Amino acid sequence: MQEKKNLLLGIVQGRLSNSPKNRLQFFPKNYENEFKLAKQIGFDFIEFFSERRLNNNNPIWKSKIKKNYLHLSKKNNLKLYTFCDDYIISNSILDLKTQNYIKKLIYKINKLKIKNLILPMYGKSMMTDLNYKKFVNEFIKILNYDKKINIFLESNISPSTFNFFKTMVKSKRIKFLFDTGNRSTLKRDLYEDILSFNKNIGHIHIKDKDSKKTNVMLGKGNVDFYKLFKILKKINYKSNFTLETTRGDYFKRSAEKNFKYIKKLIIKYLIK
Repeated sequence: MQEKKNLLLGIVQGRLSNSPKNRLQFFPKNYENEFKLAKQIGFDFIEFFSERRLNNNNPIWKSKIKKNYLHLSKKNNLKLYTFCDDYIISNSILDLKTQNYIKKLIYKINKLKIKNLILPMYGKSMMTDLNYKKFVNEFIKILNYDKKINIFLESNISPSTFNFFKTMVKSKRIKFLFDTGNRSTLKRDLYEDILSFNKNIGHIHIKDKDSKKTNVMLGKGNVDFYKLFKILKKINYKSNFTLETTRGDYFKRSAEKNFKYIKKLIIKYLIK
């Protein structure tokens, strides 16, 4: 009998804590508490992130990061899987200062044995179907900082553009991060895009957005998650998921509800 593959389901750091009004991405003051809550709900990992402005109080920059994050993860039976760098949204990835920052960040996450770095190409680092070529050399440099690091590129570019970009970078260690909420707001077919990206999808961020491009509770926006998972089954998706969902009125209750909703779909469509 073939062993079932256990696809991992995580949650973004900060979503298991209260945040200021209208602040979705927010680094939690008591980040330690989230490890216990994540374990209680059933998550496999917490997706750590660095902020748009350098925050020296973020544990990733502390000398005791290894002891801290490794200890909390092991204690709560959580894996160390992904790290998302929001700093490049407010600081161009083309700048030498930002490149030096990324080099230092990779050194830090290496201490945690995290091998998947998410680079969201928005804001000051916006990648489009027209300008993608100017980022090729920077990505080659980043991949050379650590020969084992995998880069999950998050962007609104088309599947064909990503294929061209990957060919130019010449690395199997670059994959596409598919964000269900962001992609649902584009003038493209979300589900056809999944079919086109196919094996290039290395990770998926789960969230939902409405017609006003506002983050909403899962199932209340543009994304048909049942159709989404049917398409993922069709491409034989074998990788993992991170909930990048809204907190709602009660963050823990929302996280529990979203976990059960997505876990049910993973089991129904992707675990054979």
